[in-house]
Amino acid sequence: MATTKNVQFQVGVNTLEITSGLYQVFGIVNGYIGGASGKSAFEGNSFSTEIKKSESEYYAALVLIKSYTLNGVAYTVEDKVINLLATFYLPDTKDAVIVSPESTIASIYTFARMTTVNEDGFIHMAGTARNMKIAYGMKQNLYETEGQVADMISQSPNGFETNSYPMFNSLCNLLYYCLTDTSNACYNDFLQYAWHDTPNTSFLGAVRNMLYDPFCHAGDIYNLLVGKPEVYQDSLISMNVVDAQKAPNNWTLTLKSNVSGSNNFIPSGLAYVVFDADDNAWIANNFRAGSGDSGTHCLVYKYNATPADFSPVQGGGLLGVGFGVAIDPEKKHISFGNFGWGSVYNNPQEGSISRFHYKDGRPISPSNGYTPGLSRVQGMSYDKSGNLWMASVGCQDPFAPAPTGVYPFSSEYSAVVVYLNGDPEKMLSCSNFPIKKSASEESPTFEATPYLKVFDVFPDNEGNVYVSCIGNYDKNNPDNCVLSAVYKVAIEEGALKVIAYWFSDYENPRTKQVGFESLRQVTMNAEGDVVVVGVASSRATVLYNDLSGVKGYYSKNTYAPWGVKIDQKQTVFLANFGHDCEPSANTDTLDAQGPFGVTMLRDPSNPESSQLLTVPTGGSEVTLANGFSLYGTQTRQTIVDGKPSGEYVQMKSYQPIMRLTSTNIDGAGNLWCMNNWKPSALVDVADNPGGDGAVIFLGIAEPE
Repeated sequence: MATTKNVQFQVGVNTLEITSGLYQVFGIVNGYIGGASGKSAFEGNSFSTEIKKSESEYYAALVLIKSYTLNGVAYTVEDKVINLLATFYLPDTKDAVIVSPESTIASIYTFARMTTVNEDGFIHMAGTARNMKIAYGMKQNLYETEGQVADMISQSPNGFETNSYPMFNSLCNLLYYCLTDTSNACYNDFLQYAWHDTPNTSFLGAVRNMLYDPFCHAGDIYNLLVGKPEVYQDSLISMNVVDAQKAPNNWTLTLKSNVSGSNNFIPSGLAYVVFDADDNAWIANNFRAGSGDSGTHCLVYKYNATPADFSPVQGGGLLGVGFGVAIDPEKKHISFGNFGWGSVYNNPQEGSISRFHYKDGRPISPSNGYTPGLSRVQGMSYDKSGNLWMASVGCQDPFAPAPTGVYPFSSEYSAVVVYLNGDPEKMLSCSNFPIKKSASEESPTFEATPYLKVFDVFPDNEGNVYVSCIGNYDKNNPDNCVLSAVYKVAIEEGALKVIAYWFSDYENPRTKQVGFESLRQVTMNAEGDVVVVGVASSRATVLYNDLSGVKGYYSKNTYAPWGVKIDQKQTVFLANFGHDCEPSANTDTLDAQGPFGVTMLRDPSNPESSQLLTVPTGGSEVTLANGFSLYGTQTRQTIVDGKPSGEYVQMKSYQPIMRLTSTNIDGAGNLWCMNNWKPSALVDVADNPGGDGAVIFLGIAEPE
């Protein structure tokens, strides 16, 4: 068996010819250096090297350009460091590895969290095989090793449906002009504009730093390309939008996936995602597309955001999964919580959970799911001991904007339920909580009620579980009012006990009512603080972990968040559902005008520094995986001179990112965002309410 493999490399930049440079090829798993461990010179536009087959199967090739010719004129590269990067998987490498602006942008964005750039422009790239597998899979979705722009980034649901494909090409143009501008103005300005805590010294280092703070001088960076020819076509300046919308407010690259693995069960209302031992993404799916009824399927994506062979999964009692999906500590069994939507036939009366095996999607739960103690499940989480904690909502009132009165079943008490070691036959439940029906009550009373609406559960590492509750405001029935709350629960003497609580202090500016915040996801930061998000308040509240009081709020650039995720460097990501608002008055769209996106807070000590990560349109209509318009067959009558014309036009969508319910982070630092509802929640409720897929911000977070 051969112990080495000869790999050919072709270096190319559009319209010019590379004539010399330095290169380095090295393994990137666990910092292993293989092949050409030093810096080697090459002449012309190609080179080859013998790579030792080693513990690293993932490799990088870095090229520092020294000279090139353009239009028959020879140039040397002085006073600037322009480097190209390519990444490849050695077992699959057949033809030459292409090293180009496209491979550079694709690689630095997807491998950013495992990469540092030295002052001389050479890099150190190190991580686990798992890190590199995920990053490489995403890189192949942008640009393939053999030199082709990938279908995923260039076609629907990406292409010009978002600004990511045009941004990718603009970044390639930026590299081109930083290289060929002999005055060095473009290069120097870019290095100055890109975020840095120390001065940037290379193009690649500036791009890597730009991803850490993609908002810094975003418009100035775009202006470096305005008026210049598109060497790499289909860039931001060629998008079919007005000029004022072409400049991005942040330089993040995204990928959107809207397929399920079956043409009959396309994504509709994605809600939450967890990752298994193989890094497959298991995604809760609310609806059956084309109806307002419960879905009977959930999605499983491979680490590269394409459907697993067994996706979508069905059976085991799946029916209208909501926010609930959890994975055990070994990451081998996935449980979904069944909540139910739409008509009476699509509501799991008792509530249940469905469980699947990670290798093949085989259902483990019975045909009706596991039901003990449950009534309409939302948030779920395993603790480190393997106990499965669940939020049992209990109340049969539909979530807005669904019509009222569709569920004739009796409401059950809202509860926290735990299956010890994940076993439904070893169940503990707590439905008796200290509640307040108004903020004026001095002391809470312990009571069981369906209107507490337990929504989410988060176990800490000390045996406690934090519980968020939506609460309920009913101006016509004060007895049905329950303040939004967070509880701290623990298992003591074989029973669940509430050991601390906090009631919302939010005052609604419209109703003047206090305490009805409509809380959603709850989590903890590295300092042990509890962070919970509120829909009505459009904020995240930071609480002491004994729930004795509020430490602060995150409320800038927040829009009715449902989800909160904090990465390992304590960057806060809030998934915004957005406020209900009137659809656009434009003739051909029902889109609400947002804003939609993820609130990112790099420095939680400075809440005012938060920014909103968005995914603007590239000018093309957003379509479903089956090619249909997002709004189905809906039409609107055109208005001429202020009067209905009698002519109708097909409704289109231009909002590629919708109402988000959650985010989660994979092993390469990609932020997966669940596109849950159409841009306007006020339309199409009965026909097709769900959002159309998952949107992934590449390399924006710390890997998990």
